[in-house]
Formats: sequence, structure tokens, C-alpha cells
Amino acid sequence: MTDSEDTDRFVIEVSRVGTVDHIVDLEAESADRSPYSPRRGLPGEKLCNRSSRSPASEYIELRDYADWKNLDKTAFEGDAPDEVCSYCWAAVVENIEREERHANEEIDERVGTVGYRLRWKQKGRARDEWYDIVVRPETTIAELDRLICRFTTLDNFHLRMYGLEDEYINSTLNVIPDHQFAEVDDPSYTKASEMTIADIAEHAAFWEGDRLSMVYDFGTPSRYYCIVKEVYGGDELENLFEERDPIVATETAAIIDEKRPQQ
Repeated sequence: MTDSEDTDRFVIEVSRVGTVDHIVDLEAESADRSPYSPRRGLPGEKLCNRSSRSPASEYIELRDYADWKNLDKTAFEGDAPDEVCSYCWAAVVENIEREERHANEEIDERVGTVGYRLRWKQKGRARDEWYDIVVRPETTIAELDRLICRFTTLDNFHLRMYGLEDEYINSTLNVIPDHQFAEVDDPSYTKASEMTIADIAEHAAFWEGDRLSMVYDFGTPSRYYCIVKEVYGGDELENLFEERDPIVATETAAIIDEKRPQQ
């Protein structure tokens, strides 16, 4: 992605909300897809959740913003200027670096055809406990959810939702278990049984080091996340399933390793 493509895609959202301006990804689909959402008409998706968005906001490319504020930043690199949210800026830099890495390694051609080793952790307890789940491209989020419920002791009384890294309650995927979908009856959500790992991989160029998130009990939310620890091609993936004795498995996925808290 060139500097010009970056600055066309990522624009500064100037509003009177908060003390700094934020960055919006114009290519991202808004997390608020409900027709009743007050943010439905706003372009793209803001890259952090540290302030609300306003319909009165203006959207300015970085070069024009730099001219206006007399800044020496004409590309998304290094540290954020004081006028711009550092969380948004870091997210843009990370996104650009990831896409450059993917391009150099020809990852785009393999995304959607490989399996992953996902290390799931509870936020706040990452050092004490984790579980490695190996998934195939055809593994559905419903299957993944069943395995996660095994080590989290969650059940159908716990509302939960899956998203990309650090999205949690602001998920752009809006994937929820099938029984929740039946109760919500909102087309902005997606059934867990109808989204696969390959779907997510193709949507987000999912690769080593990337993350997924899960939030449950929305009133007082608790958070889990996973990191892609390894990527497996076809033969490598099948050999792994044949050689490892899983702790628990579904038809296309398995928990193969764990670190449990000491008693």
C-alpha cells in the first residue's frame, strides 16, 4: 500500500468531541449495522473506542490536516502528533506494517486455505492460564465456541460475541451463538454456525500474530482473546491432528495444549 493509498483510506475525524482528533478507516464496515443505531450513517469505522462519534464531524486527509495544524507528518509512521489519538495512530501504523509483511510473504494467496493454532487467554489472566485450539479453514465459530465453553465453563445463559482483535463489544463481525441469534432476531448479527475461520481470514487477512476477541456478559463484560501462534498448510495441519492426542475435539478443531492455573 502506497502512502497515497494509506492517506485516502485512513482519514482524520475532526469533531468537538474529546481533546484529540481520531482516525477513521473508510474501507472498514461500521460495527453499528443496526438500522436503529445513531452511528449508522457515519462513514467507515473509528480505530479506537475512546470517544463517541458525531454526525457533525469533518473528515480530512492527513496531508491537509498537517497543513492546517502546521505539522511535519505527511505519512502514518512513527509516533502520533499531539493533536491525534495515539491509539488510532498506532492502529494505522500496525495495519500498514501488517499489509506490507503480508505482501512480502505472499500471504494473500494462502489466506483462507490454511489452519491456525489459536492461543486463547482471559484478559487480565494471560500469564496464568491459556488454551491452544487448532482450527481448520472450515471450522465454524460455533465449533470454536463449543471448545471455548469447555474451558471457560460458559453456557447458554452467558451472552457472548466474537470479533477481531481488541473489538470485544464493538465487534465488526457481530458473530453470536445461534441460540442468541434466534432470540435477538436482528439481521445485523451473524450466526456462529454460518461463519468459518476461512471467512474471517479472508475478511481480515488473518495471519500469525493477529488476534480474535470474545466478550461475554455484556452488562459487566468479561473478555477473552486469542493470538495466532502458528499457521499450518494442508499436509502440516493434517499431520498435526494425526500426531497429537487432543484434550477435547470437534469434527474440525481441537484443544491440543493448555496451561492451567496452579492449585
